[in-house]
Amino acid sequence: MVSLSQGFVSVAEIPVGKGPEAIVIDPATRRAFVACPRSNSLAVIDVDRTEMVGEVPVNAEPIAVMYDPLRRRAFTANARSDDLTVVETDTLEMIGTIAVGEYPAGGGIDPARRKVYVGNTADGTVSVVDVDRLTVTTTVTAKMAAGHVGIDPVRGRAYCVNFGDASVSVIDGDSDVVIGEIAVDHAPCKIAVDAGRGVAYVTNSLVSTIAVVDLERWEVTDTIPVHRAPVGLATGREGDRLYVANRGAGTVSVIDRASAREWGRIPVGAAPGDVAVDPATGALFVSNAASNSVTVVRDVLERAPGGPPSGGRHPLIGRPLPDFGLPDMRSGQLRTKAEWMGKRYILNFFASW
Repeated sequence: MVSLSQGFVSVAEIPVGKGPEAIVIDPATRRAFVACPRSNSLAVIDVDRTEMVGEVPVNAEPIAVMYDPLRRRAFTANARSDDLTVVETDTLEMIGTIAVGEYPAGGGIDPARRKVYVGNTADGTVSVVDVDRLTVTTTVTAKMAAGHVGIDPVRGRAYCVNFGDASVSVIDGDSDVVIGEIAVDHAPCKIAVDAGRGVAYVTNSLVSTIAVVDLERWEVTDTIPVHRAPVGLATGREGDRLYVANRGAGTVSVIDRASAREWGRIPVGAAPGDVAVDPATGALFVSNAASNSVTVVRDVLERAPGGPPSGGRHPLIGRPLPDFGLPDMRSGQLRTKAEWMGKRYILNFFASW
């Protein structure tokens, strides 16, 4: 193991499939499952040996993965084929597919209610799947670019982040009806729910913040600035800190929950998209979409560091915009920056897929 900086230790860098995104860990079987959109596969990692032990072909562009510990099945949300692939994780065999909405790019699982919720980005809906019968039971209307879904077993709710609407749809877990909406900041990507404390955390990728949400009042109570373009996040094993995968910086922010302060930044691979925590060891498993790898890091930071993390300003800030041109998707005409000289405009490079 190699020390990265005071408080963080590098354990391994595991090659996986192409463009890895969502990652989940099953503590019982000591396996991690990683959706690899660019290779249309589900990578399987031995958590203790920190190596890939299998790869299952699935349908087109799996972005999200949900895991059912009761039946030991993984569900990949395949954006380009508009379906879920169901994988038997003991045998690593694909056992079926389930048609859902358009461009499913996120989801979550409620093991107690035996449901998988799938955020369909292109049509702004959520497909609700019975995980035992492997059928869609209903489709819920959410908002623009519906994606990741967090589960609240205490209040019996599901929370769907809407990337294109700066909001979170609140879904009743019994009736599967939208019962409210929570306004957050721009481009929310993922939500982590702490049901016991009545709090959720949402990554706002476009403005590089984490929204702290009160689940009783359905409102943002605090905002935590982090590194560039946060996407995935997870709660630490002890519940005292958060880990945030910063897509635009190649880092993981470590957030102290009590003070809502960024304690440190862990260097990982290129374009990290998700982070999962091994509940047995506390180790972090971070999927790096542009490095085709999973970084394994151990956090041994016991208390607040002496000062804030460095490196907040990107070296390209303040430099002239280089020349560029792109074809118009409708007409095919070449559009260049010269058309908008002297004006303010936004270039949106949407995700990694």
